[in-house]
Amino acid sequence: MFEGDSLEQDTVFRVGRVVSVEGRQVRVSVDKLKNNSHLLFQGGIVRNVAVGGYLKIVKGFSELIAKVDGEVIEEDRGASAVYRRGVDPMSRQLQVSLVGYIERGRFERGIREMPLLDNECFILTEAEFGLIHAFVDESDIPIEIGVLAMEPTQAVSVGVNAIFASHVGIFGNTGSGKSYTLAKLYHELFELYGGVASFRERSQFVLIDFNGEYLNRNSDSAGSDRRSTKAVTGEANKREYALSTRSADAPKLPLPSSAMHDLAFWTVLLDATEKTQAPFLGRVLNSDYWDRRIGDPSDLLAVLGDMVLRATKSNDKSLDRQTVLNLLAEVQSCLGSAAPQELADLIDDFQTNLHYNATMGKFFWGPWSNYIDPDHAAWESLTKDKVVQLPIDFSAIEPGVDLIRFKIVLQYYNDIISGFSNREHLSPLIKRLETRVPDIKKLIVADDNETYNEPLIVVSLRDVNLSMRKVIPMLLCKHLYDRKKEKDPTNQRYLNLIIDEAHNILSLESSRESEAWRDYRLETFEEIVKEGRKFGVFLTLASQRPHDISPTIISQLHNYFLHRLVNNLDVQAIEKAVAYLDRVSFEQLPILPRGVCVVAGVSAQVPVIVKISSLPPESEPNSRTMSVTDEWLKPLPPEEPDEDPDDPWWIIGTTPESDDDPPF
Repeated sequence: MFEGDSLEQDTVFRVGRVVSVEGRQVRVSVDKLKNNSHLLFQGGIVRNVAVGGYLKIVKGFSELIAKVDGEVIEEDRGASAVYRRGVDPMSRQLQVSLVGYIERGRFERGIREMPLLDNECFILTEAEFGLIHAFVDESDIPIEIGVLAMEPTQAVSVGVNAIFASHVGIFGNTGSGKSYTLAKLYHELFELYGGVASFRERSQFVLIDFNGEYLNRNSDSAGSDRRSTKAVTGEANKREYALSTRSADAPKLPLPSSAMHDLAFWTVLLDATEKTQAPFLGRVLNSDYWDRRIGDPSDLLAVLGDMVLRATKSNDKSLDRQTVLNLLAEVQSCLGSAAPQELADLIDDFQTNLHYNATMGKFFWGPWSNYIDPDHAAWESLTKDKVVQLPIDFSAIEPGVDLIRFKIVLQYYNDIISGFSNREHLSPLIKRLETRVPDIKKLIVADDNETYNEPLIVVSLRDVNLSMRKVIPMLLCKHLYDRKKEKDPTNQRYLNLIIDEAHNILSLESSRESEAWRDYRLETFEEIVKEGRKFGVFLTLASQRPHDISPTIISQLHNYFLHRLVNNLDVQAIEKAVAYLDRVSFEQLPILPRGVCVVAGVSAQVPVIVKISSLPPESEPNSRTMSVTDEWLKPLPPEEPDEDPDDPWWIIGTTPESDDDPPF
């Protein structure tokens, strides 16, 4: 640009001068000829400075960048009192805050120096505007996510390193487009790297999907509806586990047997208390006593028979007839279909003939008119010997959950019969064992040989009951995090845990769980978000209710994609956690349109309002709101054979789709 052109541009682009400096807050007096909304320059139209825009403050050779937070009108005391118009005494002043500076052709966030009074202020040129919104470092790889909502000609890209080597939070009310934003980020990543062999080998993305939004759907019979047939990415890069507690035939999540023997696994699964139940589980898992007995059926039967004999001869009034019956019934339950008929007959025999007299505090066998007491010589043959003679093959118990459950049951009854443990302390644990083991067996399977060739694993919890919806993500994330720290000390591999609807498992308050369980759950994820970066483990959280999530977790996130938030508590939670958010961006959170979000954090030099660009229809998440005016006029499709056609969805047990809409 020639010197004359530069002078002409400065003359047109100058908007005023600095009249007040109070820390980061600067006030600029606007020239009276620059109060129009647009300016003309070389035959083109230039948008004038306004609230939410940027201006440049020139201090000698330094160029400081400020964002306009507001504007006011004040009386200009220097205006002439002779022959003046009514508008002459009025001075337009801008309230701006410093955000950074331009140095060596780059925009840097932060404050290096403060402006002086009377420094000139200018509208940004197109090149300078581009520098402010050039978020990708020269050493990083850009991925385009959308355009500026207020300036659609300006594309917005973020760096792969800046986003995916950080903890990310995506927040917004239902229907605001947060699931679409999550899918957009990872779709662009897999489009860029999905075909690279080293990326597939060295990275692992695990997506916890509470509503089944990221499972692939089959297209309609005509093949015309391609929406969500390749949600996020294609089958070559993704493996899906649609878990279900309703059906034993549903896919199961493979975990190594070492994870099954982990004390944390059972502590979480059974909600074990810290003082009594967790140490009890630790004794079971760390001892090989029952493993050695199970390997020799005759030895284990002798131990079981001895337990029955000691229970029936004990003077402990807490050991009644039901203790013995429950012990045999638990053994029968653990054996499952492998339990012989002789065991069922023995339980019936004990049910009929074994009695307990609470007054005497003694067991007796047979009718009261002709009973046999424990001091009789035949007592052992009536109790212990019958157990020892049972034809049981304990090797039929499947390794993994079933085997550990069996060991826990044996240890429990051995402890209470021996008087080592208090029944009141441990019996709630056994009750939870009975109800949760059948569910967990439907969801996970022990497999030491399973390898994931796909970089993205989607675990859907849509058909999982409420108690397991918190347990499974907790178990899986803790296992993956612990294994990453143990097996990969040099960070050769990358692990990204993506949790959609994160408030389901990261809520700070819950009336459905004990305080100890809540603390354990939160401490686990807080450790990941605080220390995971050092081990190559990163979190991506998406949630409708940031207020429900632990403030520690939200405050440790590096990058934020903030969609519309209406609830005042949610807005306040973001205000406290996101230090990068300026007042103008913050005040727009409740009125953001669908598909538009505020991008703030270490990946963005300044907070920007971005309209997320569209995804291919086949890669969209299954989160669209139904069009009632269209759907009500269509006949219902044929029901699946295993469903009752007379039952609506709320009886069948399925759940309606989330209404977290895409922006288009």
